[in-house]
Amino acid sequence: MNCKKLLTTSMILTSCILCAPHAFAAQPIKAQVSKSYTDISRLIEYNNYEDADARLKEILSKNPNDLDAKALQLISQAKQWKLAPTQAELDRLIKQYPNNPTFHYAQGLVYLMRETSSDVEYIKNISNLSNAAIQEFVKAVELDSTYYQAYNAMGVATLKLGNRKDAQDLFKTAIKINPQFAPAYDNLGNIAMLEGDLDQAEKYYLQSIKYNSHNPTSMYHMGQVESRRGDYTKALTWLNHSLHINPNSSPGWNLQGELYLKQGNQPAAINSFKKAIYVKPENSRPYINLAGVYERRSDHEFAMEELKTAIILNPNYKEGIYRVANMSLETKKYPQALEYYSRLLGDATYNNNAIIGLANTYYEMAKDTADSNKFTTNKDVYLAYDYVNEAIQRTPNDLKLHLAKIKLGKLTHQMEYTQDNLNYIIQSASNSLMDTVIKGEAYLSLGRERDAVYTFENAINFATSVDDELYLAEILVQHKQFRTARKALQKALMSDPDNRIAENGIHYIDLCEMKSNEFFEIALRQYKEGNYASTIEYCNRAIDFYHNAPSIAKLKAQAYEAEGNYEGAVKYYTQYLALAPNASDKAAVEQRIQVFRQKM
Repeated sequence: MNCKKLLTTSMILTSCILCAPHAFAAQPIKAQVSKSYTDISRLIEYNNYEDADARLKEILSKNPNDLDAKALQLISQAKQWKLAPTQAELDRLIKQYPNNPTFHYAQGLVYLMRETSSDVEYIKNISNLSNAAIQEFVKAVELDSTYYQAYNAMGVATLKLGNRKDAQDLFKTAIKINPQFAPAYDNLGNIAMLEGDLDQAEKYYLQSIKYNSHNPTSMYHMGQVESRRGDYTKALTWLNHSLHINPNSSPGWNLQGELYLKQGNQPAAINSFKKAIYVKPENSRPYINLAGVYERRSDHEFAMEELKTAIILNPNYKEGIYRVANMSLETKKYPQALEYYSRLLGDATYNNNAIIGLANTYYEMAKDTADSNKFTTNKDVYLAYDYVNEAIQRTPNDLKLHLAKIKLGKLTHQMEYTQDNLNYIIQSASNSLMDTVIKGEAYLSLGRERDAVYTFENAINFATSVDDELYLAEILVQHKQFRTARKALQKALMSDPDNRIAENGIHYIDLCEMKSNEFFEIALRQYKEGNYASTIEYCNRAIDFYHNAPSIAKLKAQAYEAEGNYEGAVKYYTQYLALAPNASDKAAVEQRIQVFRQKM
């Protein structure tokens, strides 16, 4: 629907009404509620629904056919989200009284409220609902040129359709008719805030509060203004006032949670986000915020559940799908990772990331089973290999795609191609932090542990800030390169001795090392008792917690040697020497590697 055409029609009709006040005298109806109902109307405007409803109930008990009282009752019901019974009454009353402006105004309100209701069918038709609301408000002002509430509501619907200029004119028309109408000032403040003029927005909001001192909406908006200014204490003060008056505001609780987060108060933030969800479960924003908190705390299970709910509410929330996929991979929920990455294939923004995610998932699955052969007959792996080739053709300079191809090439035993991709990465990688990390990952994927460790350690030289060092440490921890990660974190602490993230990172590595040592001690006992399969199992558990320990690699190699698995022995003796290049038994180990390779 053309909003400008509607608004032009409205202005023309309004002019006609002003010139001929009795143009609709065929069915005499009072334009707005009579003066005796002004107080009740103000109670509704100020959200004092309980008092307003009680007074209306008393009036209607004496005179059930009082149309003014009935109209106010419907407006009150609509604003309290009692949309179904309100609509049922309006269907009957508008048919019976088509020239009652207040009934049309109430109908427009129902359409506007439907836009943010929990009914999925209505949510799908937001644009149509806005247009339908505008039509009803136009009818209301056609019937009453002084109906300032209808002009204001029409402005809200017009603003939702993206037409700021016409919306602004409608809000100013409402104020011209009633200079003390608080909601119109609030809406003008919203337009000023959309345009980035916080000072002008503040003036309008404070004027709105001046004419309605119990105005939770304008207080909420003042919280937004102070939040954008960076004064979170002031912002929380406004939010607390707003929520005290209207504790059923999901956006209010959500904003309060976001402000607590900015102050570093996670427990309070979590509590606020949960209240926002309780008040309005179909509001996706607090789920996303909760997921962010849990993710930062490494509570991935909780984070994924919140994101999954947000995705149900908004199936096009691609960032959420990608985050669930990444966390699924990190927590070794491989089928779920594959499912969520696959949902992003073909997406203009996330396609390449999805392909890389699929490659990483298959690669980690193969590492966990220690048997990549089982993947060579998996058609999905070959399909992923085709995807990565197509992506490389489109974006040949993306080093991450070449790294993904190396991993998939190894799984499908197409090793002749992996060397080409490795060479491309080595030759194309710049002296940047990210490119150096990709180069290290490529070496790691091909089992070239010594080159990987050297490259990762070299990456520290390209970390030029504390943020870079923390970022590098995070990646290294994901790859269980704890020794190098510790160096990156220690470098960060040299620049920022009180950095909590770096301190927590080192503490995490210490805990992993301690847990790894516990499993290593068990592995040693199993080896001495001749239980080589158990030795390898406990070595794997130790490696899961601390990858860079030479002693674990050597013991695992010895267990494979005892079993006659020369391929495994060569792999882990080689890793041992990569982790301990100056080992006292280096010559003897190198000799054993040569012997085993001949036997292989």
